[in-house]
Amino acid sequence: MLSGDQVNEIIVEVENVPSGVQSHPSSSQIVPEKTLANSSFSLVSSISDIDVTDSQIFSNWNDKKGKQLLRFSTPVNESFSQTLHGSESMGLDSPRTSHENIQGQKLIASLIPMTSRDRIKAIRNQPRTMEEKRNLRKMVDKEKSKQPRRILELNGCAQCLNSISLAYRRSKNSLLELFNSISLWQKTLKVIGGKFGTSVLSYFNFLRWLLKFNIFLFIVTFSFIIIPQLTMAEKNRLRFTGLEFLTGAGYFGNTVMYYGFYTNTTIRHGSSGTSYNMQLAYIFTVGVCFSVCFFSLLFSMARYFRNNFINPHVYSRGIAKLIFCWDFTVTHESAVKLKQKNLSTEIRENLSEIRQENVKLTLNQRLIRFSAHLAAWVVSTGAAIACCIAVYYLAENNSEFLKNHENPGAVLLLPFVVSCINLVVPRFYSMFRLVERYEMPRHEVYILLIRNICLKLSIIGILCYYWLNIVALAGEECWETLIGQEIYRLLLMDFVFSLADSFLGEFLRRIIGMRLITSLGLQEFDIARNVLELIYAQTLVWIGTFFCPLLPFIQMITLFIMFYVKNISLMMNFQPLSKAWRASQMMTFFIFLLFFPSFTGVLCTLAITIWRLKPSADCGPFRGLPFFIQSIYSWIDTLSKRPSYLWVVWIYQNLVGSVHFFFILTLIVLIITYLYWQITEGRKIMIRMLHEQIINEGKDKMFLIEKLIKLQDTEKRASPTLFMPERRDVEQSGPLRVREHDAARDLRFRRSVQEDNPKA
Repeated sequence: MLSGDQVNEIIVEVENVPSGVQSHPSSSQIVPEKTLANSSFSLVSSISDIDVTDSQIFSNWNDKKGKQLLRFSTPVNESFSQTLHGSESMGLDSPRTSHENIQGQKLIASLIPMTSRDRIKAIRNQPRTMEEKRNLRKMVDKEKSKQPRRILELNGCAQCLNSISLAYRRSKNSLLELFNSISLWQKTLKVIGGKFGTSVLSYFNFLRWLLKFNIFLFIVTFSFIIIPQLTMAEKNRLRFTGLEFLTGAGYFGNTVMYYGFYTNTTIRHGSSGTSYNMQLAYIFTVGVCFSVCFFSLLFSMARYFRNNFINPHVYSRGIAKLIFCWDFTVTHESAVKLKQKNLSTEIRENLSEIRQENVKLTLNQRLIRFSAHLAAWVVSTGAAIACCIAVYYLAENNSEFLKNHENPGAVLLLPFVVSCINLVVPRFYSMFRLVERYEMPRHEVYILLIRNICLKLSIIGILCYYWLNIVALAGEECWETLIGQEIYRLLLMDFVFSLADSFLGEFLRRIIGMRLITSLGLQEFDIARNVLELIYAQTLVWIGTFFCPLLPFIQMITLFIMFYVKNISLMMNFQPLSKAWRASQMMTFFIFLLFFPSFTGVLCTLAITIWRLKPSADCGPFRGLPFFIQSIYSWIDTLSKRPSYLWVVWIYQNLVGSVHFFFILTLIVLIITYLYWQITEGRKIMIRMLHEQIINEGKDKMFLIEKLIKLQDTEKRASPTLFMPERRDVEQSGPLRVREHDAARDLRFRRSVQEDNPKA
């Protein structure tokens, strides 16, 4: 809102027309007060076109130069006026034209002392067309070239740095475009997002993220564990029958697939070749893999949390993106249709969430909902406990069952039962939605995720207890290989059940819903159940990497196949969600569940294995050692006797093997988490205050416009003959005043609507 002094200053500035500009015929007359009012009114709208940042920079430049404006030639002023208004400004000059010339001088003067980067940003932020911006940039470059050579030499270093930064930004953008062009399944993901929304798209994004994760794990293990072992591996003399693909035993037991095949000697090629300690390589490779996984999960959680929780556009629901994001370079018909689908789906999601947030329940309805939720939690917890007890007793009696049945397929009983539980019980959980009836679909997905993660990770915890406390201590020969085979069978059986569910279960459900019971219709994609299948499989891969180094490669193949299977099943057997909702925060929640409790549970299991259990005496790289970690202790003792490697010993003793270091690291992580949470709360408050400020600014502008209109009406009634020439000017060549009057009337109408309905 402009004060009275500021309006007076602006009016005086308009009246001071430069000598090179022709005067208006009526400039010698006494300017009525109404004309000043109208000039101030039209000037308010023209001032809004000038960026505030440019005005501030210009004022600072005037202060530094003793408040002396840069003087430009008349052609510059004329070209600037032509740039802004085209052919309308080529005729008779007027006070408006002189004011535009002054503003053009100010704008060019504020742009000249800037660096190239800041100047580009300032011109880009100007509310003008692209042609006007290009001409403005040419004029600034032309005026800057007229500056003294000494000033240009002083700015040479800055220009060099700017050119380097510009080259860096261009190369970075080129690399990003290249990576996006070769990104896996980019077009397919756009089609899925346009048809089914971001909620279903989050599942496929999570699957692709896990695929990249396993590719990295496979590259590391293959490079530092498998390739060195293959250089000295003997020929496998066992017969391959094909049943090994299901059981994982037999022929595969004597390959690099399992822990027991690896040697405990130092690999050396030739008398003078470099030695390769297989013990250290095995344990360090696994340690590096899990360290990279740990920091990658932390970084991914922080990045998604910053993008989806902290950035202000999340709280504004991306309305500006929906209105102004159309890419006019998209000309292909299929791409245009896909873009339209994406925008319509996103608008539907935003409107659905706004409508659902405004739903208010009575006290009676809340009590009924609470009772339904409590009953559902009791039943789901009881079902999970019953399943865990069944798996425990089956695993405990599994060894006796295998001794009584010599059929090689008998080893598939435990994985078959576990996979049946993982298939049936989550569907049973999904039926609770008929009773609970959540208003927000996101809340329903979160609850299903928590129930399923409790079920599946509890089953994995029971199996880990069975492996580490029964199999490892039973005195079995090469128990590490037996555990690796069990994990392989669990992973493979889960993959087979997922394929069968996609090809048979979802297809039969479509046939029933479309032909037999048409009231059911097509089903909706169950995000929670499918995501938990990915988390369950990835947890098994992390546990089995130590016992089966090729497990990341197997998971990589299964994820690649599952993407196409789920995509085909989604297009054929599913319909878009009936309740659209935004899933911008789902990836953060998925990665959080993958980190805790999945990854942290895996770290605890491997820590117990490495620090507490005794390796097998006849197989594996750690044979003959009391503990797996003893290889690290022996290596540190060896390095402590060499003065050139004492820094490695210091790092191990003070960082890796120090409890205080991990305590400080945990404290730092907690502090950063708390700061992120505080930033999130502060951003919420800031967004709310900015919304209130926008409303107040609108009220102030409408108040000023009403005051100006009342002042004009009062002066018309007081001296009607004084404004006759002005009325003729408006009738002849003044459609601008008519538009201003219509705009003022429209603003009064908007204000009356907002007073009647504040939410509008």
